[in-house]
Amino acid sequence: MVDWRTRASALFPELSAVVERESWSCHVFLSELWQLALEAHRDDDREVLHRVYGFAHWCLRQPERFLSDASVVSFYEHVFDEWELRDEVAPWLPAEVVERVRPLWEWRWSQERLTEVDRLLADSVPPGSNPG
Repeated sequence: MVDWRTRASALFPELSAVVERESWSCHVFLSELWQLALEAHRDDDREVLHRVYGFAHWCLRQPERFLSDASVVSFYEHVFDEWELRDEVAPWLPAEVVERVRPLWEWRWSQERLTEVDRLLADSVPPGSNPG
């Protein structure tokens, strides 16, 4: 298994208390990471957002299913829970993430909300792109 704690510790000194707590799983860390993302979205802190979404995507792409699945259920499943931030969140979600997490969104949300998220994802411009 990949040592997620080593990578997380290097990327997120602001969450060191969570990373260093051996009794806490990556699920706890990913939940705290989402809280950090919420703050960064509210503050428009793109540096933190790059670190957060980069780490979550790295977890998703790990061959070890435990870490990959943890990123889906403890991070990505909740990215639209703060509905007022939906426009800010959508551009940070690569297609492979949406493909993995969409079944969970379908289970949790109304058709109206799902349709809105689909529209946002179709219209979003990834961070770092220069749309003109």
